[in-house]
Amino acid sequence: MAAGQLSLLLIGSIALLALLLGIWQLRVSGRLGRELSALRQQLLEIEAEQKQSPSFSTSLEQAEREHKAVEIPRSSSEKYRYVASLADQGVDAKGIAAALQMAPVEVEQLLQLTRLKQQVQG
Repeated sequence: MAAGQLSLLLIGSIALLALLLGIWQLRVSGRLGRELSALRQQLLEIEAEQKQSPSFSTSLEQAEREHKAVEIPRSSSEKYRYVASLADQGVDAKGIAAALQMAPVEVEQLLQLTRLKQQVQG
């Protein structure tokens, strides 16, 4: 009789242990599911932000379109006005040369003329 009760007690203990392990596993899987959902939401938000902010290539393409839209000066007086205007905006000689598709030496000369004109007028 004692052996029968001992085996029932052992079987009951194993069943109780299995039940507790099952409950623990449900709690852990629930927590992991919530964490996974939160991570998916963060990923969706990050993807939405990336779609909203322009990429480098998009910005570069826009700058190229704007650059092509700049009219290149044809006469000397136009070049002088454009160079003076860009210099007043703080653009350096290399930037002006690139923007107006001119030789940097020519831009430097026009900048010197601009300075001389300002000295004479001032």
